[in-house]
Amino acid sequence: MKKLAYCTAVLLFLFIGVKGAVKLPRLVSDGMVLQRDQDIKIWGWADAGEAITLTFNNKTYKTKAGSNQKWSVNIEAQKAGGPYQMRINNIELKDLLFGDVWLCAGQSNMEAVMGRANIKANYSQIIQNSIYPEIRQFTVKRDMAFTPVEDVISDDGWVSVNPETILSFSAVAFFFAKDLYEKYKIPIGIINSSVGGTPIQSWVDYKSLKAFPEYDKVAKRFQDPQELAQTLNAHQLKSDSWYRSVKEDDLGLKEKWFEESYSTSTGWKEIDNLKQYNAEAKALKYGVVWFRTEIDIPASMIGKTAVLSLGMMHTEDETFINGHKIGSINSGYTLRDYTINPGLFKAGKNSITIRLTSPTTGLSFDIKNNYVLRFDRDTITLNKPWKYKFGIEKELLPRGNGLSLHTPTTYYYAMVKPLSNYKIKGILWYQGESNIPKPEQYQSLLRSLIAQWRTDWNNQNLPFIYVQLANYLATDSEPENSNWALLREAQMKSLKIPNTAMAVIHDIGEKGDLHPRNKSDVGKRLALGAQKIAYQENIVFSGPIYKSIAIGGEKVVVSFDHVGSGLKFTGEKLNYFSISDDGKNFIPAQAKIVNNKVVVWNNLISKPIAVRYAWADSPDGANLYNQEGLPASSFKSN
Repeated sequence: MKKLAYCTAVLLFLFIGVKGAVKLPRLVSDGMVLQRDQDIKIWGWADAGEAITLTFNNKTYKTKAGSNQKWSVNIEAQKAGGPYQMRINNIELKDLLFGDVWLCAGQSNMEAVMGRANIKANYSQIIQNSIYPEIRQFTVKRDMAFTPVEDVISDDGWVSVNPETILSFSAVAFFFAKDLYEKYKIPIGIINSSVGGTPIQSWVDYKSLKAFPEYDKVAKRFQDPQELAQTLNAHQLKSDSWYRSVKEDDLGLKEKWFEESYSTSTGWKEIDNLKQYNAEAKALKYGVVWFRTEIDIPASMIGKTAVLSLGMMHTEDETFINGHKIGSINSGYTLRDYTINPGLFKAGKNSITIRLTSPTTGLSFDIKNNYVLRFDRDTITLNKPWKYKFGIEKELLPRGNGLSLHTPTTYYYAMVKPLSNYKIKGILWYQGESNIPKPEQYQSLLRSLIAQWRTDWNNQNLPFIYVQLANYLATDSEPENSNWALLREAQMKSLKIPNTAMAVIHDIGEKGDLHPRNKSDVGKRLALGAQKIAYQENIVFSGPIYKSIAIGGEKVVVSFDHVGSGLKFTGEKLNYFSISDDGKNFIPAQAKIVNNKVVVWNNLISKPIAVRYAWADSPDGANLYNQEGLPASSFKSN
């Protein structure tokens, strides 16, 4: 991100630039999907007083740019369809569609693209067969701002789905759009505005943070351009120094540890495999660490093309075979599958060297990696010990540009507010993991975000559909205190806000992976919420949601909304209910379904007052559903 991206004057220069030239926001471009059945605003910039002529669908609209160099034209509501063309002065826009447009926002699980390794492997057939020219995505490039800016940044503009482009689509958003497209047969536009690792307070304006002094103070601080510039400059100097040091002072580069003739006999530690390094290191370290091993290759394989598979690592590798660099990737989520040209290997022993650099996330390997060398018909497992040694150990370099991903308001002004002139059908929100440390704040912040975004789009009934957090981390044998459960509860309670729906997914996550591969079911459950809230379909769109309890003697009877055709459970018995006689200390309970309610009891408690369900970081085994197959949300009764 460029430091001057925050300056309104520079942005205006970019937009207005050449005298007399009409400038359009990046959303208004070739291939865009416009919202059907609503009056549409087309806007842009030009010299003050500049005449603007817009021609669309055999009609002509005229206006002039105001003294603020802005102009806009309203087009009457259109039915779904296309493609259309639009001309604005000397600019011709092509391949325009009318359909339904959804803003898809949040953090990494919304950001995660179909091309991410675990997702791509899970949906290879769908990717190969994905030709949906009427499903299109506009990806907002991540950027930061603390005061209003005029436009968002996007590298590719509007892109339709095919087997190549789908790899850059938000996986959750794609499956959501695919479900709606197949049901309604109209164009679906996705505006993907999401950034991994971000908390909800970075997606609201400063007015929404008045109830949170610690956030409000930071937000106000960076509204001062001088303070902002100083922070950015200080980080740039620190970053330049960090990278210069790992290049100039890395002992491995100085002594050429990558060369085939180099000996690891002095000062190198040995591990059985690369997966062992994470445990061996004990604590995350930063800087550069080198790894070396040898493989034996029979003469029969020499001269054949091979692929070296090293899985994922954090964050940047440079990999060498027999002293020759074969590749480098700077990503924690990309598989290292390096093609080795014939002739690079030799019969007998061959060296593999990895130079791993990490400034921010710590030097580590994915424990799910498999390390192999694949030929056309043969595979050699890299099962010999590896040796490793630090080239240089450094201090952590904070992410980004000196501004934390958690900095309040930073993404709202850069990645949401500039979109609000563009009419949409509704909003999808998948976020919450970064607010786990303070779940008690989440309900208030989510309410503020929904209210602010609806105000921005001038629609207080704008559908807002969100994902409750998945199961994650270890499963305890007893009910526990859980920030994950507390945040899920805050999300569930937010259903009191009108025109909202929530997709429950604590049954389809992966407790060992914050970014589970199952995005299809997440998209489907969000689409059910949209069909109910945005399309007014008479369907069962939610799993059971806690409603109330009634206490009768030693038993508690729990009632639910959204029971659908009736309650059910999977497996042999109903699991993961607990009961309490003081509202604080809970013990496991027995539970059964009676007349579409759940009766809960434990013979050790004679006067129960509270019940919990699926109250854990990862409530594996929680198995209450409705007959439509949608899971019940976790809850506590008081």
